[in-house]
Parts: sequence; structure tokens; C-alpha cells
Amino acid sequence: MKKMLCAAMAAALCLSLLSACSGNKADGTSQAPEKDVDLAAFAQTLTETHEFSGFLERIDTEDENMGEYMADLLSNYYPGLTDLELKQMEIYMSMISFSSGELALVEAKTGDDAAKVQEIFQSRVDSKTTEGPNNYPEEVEMWQRSSKIVSNGNNVMLVCAEDCDAIVSEFNALFS
Repeated sequence: MKKMLCAAMAAALCLSLLSACSGNKADGTSQAPEKDVDLAAFAQTLTETHEFSGFLERIDTEDENMGEYMADLLSNYYPGLTDLELKQMEIYMSMISFSSGELALVEAKTGDDAAKVQEIFQSRVDSKTTEGPNNYPEEVEMWQRSSKIVSNGNNVMLVCAEDCDAIVSEFNALFS
């Protein structure tokens, strides 16, 4: 009886090991392929369908007239972001001193770079959620209440907006 019970348990163990391994790819991962998403189009849609300030502008480092200023702005507010290998980057910021929102969307080439993007975004949130000489109390409160960082694969979003939960839902829907 003990032998039959041991044999049955051994067979069950072997079957569970085989079934656990059956979904893996040759490289040992079981992740689904990353879905291609046009972050520029998504950002444009968000700025048109959600209440962001009229002062929210796309940071375009290639702009003929303002490119150098935009690059400096980007490196000041998101230090290290442009040092990473990125497939896509869409940053929208308020061009007035009191921030009435912000949107940053990035697709990194690697998971390690996506993790670094999250750290950079978290540093941005941390800098805006503490009172100091460059942050107005209302702005700090808004960032504390209405900012989120989310990721899907190598795609990372930082959003600061009154309806950030709805924007996060739309971002997540892009990948489902």
C-alpha cells in the first residue's frame, strides 16, 4: 500500500513539473510578446479628452526654435532619462510656474531601462510632493493626491491630473 501511494505521489509530482514547464519558451521565459503601442497618439488623445491645463506643452527636443531649452528642461526635471535606450518618449509639462498637470510616457528598450525610468519618474513625483521654494502648497497637494506611476512591460507612464485614475485605466487598456 505504501509503495502504491509513493508511486502515485511521484507520478503526480512529475506531471506537475511537466505542466509547469510546458508554457516556457526556449529562452526560459513565459511572457507574452510586448504589444506595440503608439505613445505619441495616445498622449495626444489624452491631452484632448482629459482636463489638463491649456499651458501643457509637449517637450520636443528636436524643435527648431526651442529644442535646446526643452532639452535643458527635460534634463532638469527628469535627470538621466535621455541617457537610457528608449524606443518612444512623450513628455507634456506645464510651462507656467504652478503646475496644473504633467504627462510622461516612455517605452524603454529593455526591462532594466524601464525600471530606471520608474525610478526617474518616482524622483520627479518625490520632488513635487514636498513643500519647498519651488513648489506651491496647492501644487504639492495636487501631486500628492493626483499623481501615479504605472508600467506595462517596458512602457511606463507618470501622470499628474485630477482624473489620473481614468487615465491609468486607459493606459492599462492599451495593453490588454
